[in-house]
Amino acid sequence: MIDIKSKSDIIIPFEKIGEENWFDKTELIITEYADNWGEELSEPISIEAIFELEKRLETTLPDSLKLFYQKFGIANIGEQLQSFTEIGWIQDIWKDEPEYGPNFSNKDKKHLPFLISFSDYLGNGNMFCFHSETKEIYYYDHDTQPYITKLFDDASDYIKGCLISCQVDLFNQEIGQEKVEKWSEEILDEMFGVDVVEKWKY
Repeated sequence: MIDIKSKSDIIIPFEKIGEENWFDKTELIITEYADNWGEELSEPISIEAIFELEKRLETTLPDSLKLFYQKFGIANIGEQLQSFTEIGWIQDIWKDEPEYGPNFSNKDKKHLPFLISFSDYLGNGNMFCFHSETKEIYYYDHDTQPYITKLFDDASDYIKGCLISCQVDLFNQEIGQEKVEKWSEEILDEMFGVDVVEKWKY
């Protein structure tokens, strides 16, 4: 059971998905988080279903994301991973009605043709995407220009950050959530840098 009473109780699940012990720590966090919210765990996704998605997209998923899906499916990690039917090229969202799309900057347009969404962040219109060639992780923020910002080198970093953040909900009652939120943000700042965390969380 995760019961966070100090900063050191927050579990860092892995450096990279696929390393030794990554599965056990990740499973513990995802299971505890689901129990906390009374949710069922997601089913793992078969490699055949992943291949079908890659065939539709005409590119491969990042290896770390692929392995995560095979073990945990579309798990609740505190942010809304998209279902396989929703994952797609973000430029296609406005294909039929470009006049309703964002006024992308020249910098945005350099990245836009390569980005495939896989997370809806908090369902607010912002999305996390992977680059079809480099597999780096970009953030589409519908409120602020430039709309597209690279945040992470690998999907492992995004998922790791989510798994650290979601532990805020597993706080010890005597300690309180506010203190655990502060600890969690300190860990993320140390891990990714203040600018990345501010862009992501605020």
